[in-house]
Amino acid sequence: MVCRINAIAGSSSLFKRFMGLKFVQLFLALLLATYMRLVRRTTRWQFEGLEIAKSLRDSGDGFVACVWHSRFMLAPAGWSKMVQKPHMLISKSRDGNLVAYTAEFLGVKTVRGSRRAKLNHKNKRGAGALREMIEVINAGDCVVMTPDGPRGPRMRMGAGPLKLAKLSGAPVVAYALSASNNKLFNSWDRFMLPLPFGRGKIIFAGPIWVDKQADDADIERVRQKLENILNQASQKCDRDMGSEIIGPADNKTKNKQANQKANKKAKP
Repeated sequence: MVCRINAIAGSSSLFKRFMGLKFVQLFLALLLATYMRLVRRTTRWQFEGLEIAKSLRDSGDGFVACVWHSRFMLAPAGWSKMVQKPHMLISKSRDGNLVAYTAEFLGVKTVRGSRRAKLNHKNKRGAGALREMIEVINAGDCVVMTPDGPRGPRMRMGAGPLKLAKLSGAPVVAYALSASNNKLFNSWDRFMLPLPFGRGKIIFAGPIWVDKQADDADIERVRQKLENILNQASQKCDRDMGSEIIGPADNKTKNKQANQKANKKAKP
C-alpha cells in the first residue's frame, strides 16, 4: 500500500513537472485559443449595456474591466465592440503562465502580477504590475481583472480594481458573460466551459468611479456596490441563456478561505 501511494505521488509530481514545461504549455495554450475562437465565431451573441461600451469607446480613455474568473473562456468575445486594447492581469504562477500564453495567442496583452499584492509603491511585488497597469490606462487602453481569482472566494470582489481606479482616475466597468451551451465544473468558481453553436450574452454595466480622496471605508462601499452590479449582471446573463444561475460563495465559505489565507501567511 505504501509503495502504491508513493508511486501515485511520484507520478503526480512528474505530471506536474511535465505540465510546467514551456513547450507543453504553449501547445495547450494554442489549442485553448483556437477553441475559444471557434466558440466566439459560432455563438449568436446578444448584448446589453452597449451604450456604456459605446461611451467608453468614444471617449478613447483607459478604463478597468472586471469579469469573474469562471468566465475566462468567454471574456474575449465582447472586445470587438471596443477600441481600447485589453491587457489582462494574470498571476505569475505556473497556472498563470498557461493563461498568459492563451491570452497572447488571442491577441490580448498581459500584465503579470497579483490582484492580492498591495497596490502601493512600497510593495515591490505589486509596484511593478501597478506601474504597468497605470501606464496601460494612461495610454488609453483597458486593464481586465478577474477580481475573485485565482482561488476565490467565488464571485466576491477584491479591492484591487477599486484601488487601481482610485490611483489612475479611471472608471471601472462590470463585464458579464454567459452561454446557453456550456459545461459547468464543480470547481471553486463553477468554471464555465462554453460549447460551440449556441447563444451567448454579454452585459456591460456601470461604470463606477472612485474619488482620489477615498479612504478605506469609501473603498469598501464602492467594492460592495461593484460586486453587486457584476453579480446581478452575471446572473441575468445565466438566466437569459437558460443556464444554471451561479451565485457567489456564501459567507461561511468566504470566512473559511480568509482564515486559510491568514494561517498560510502566519507560517514561518
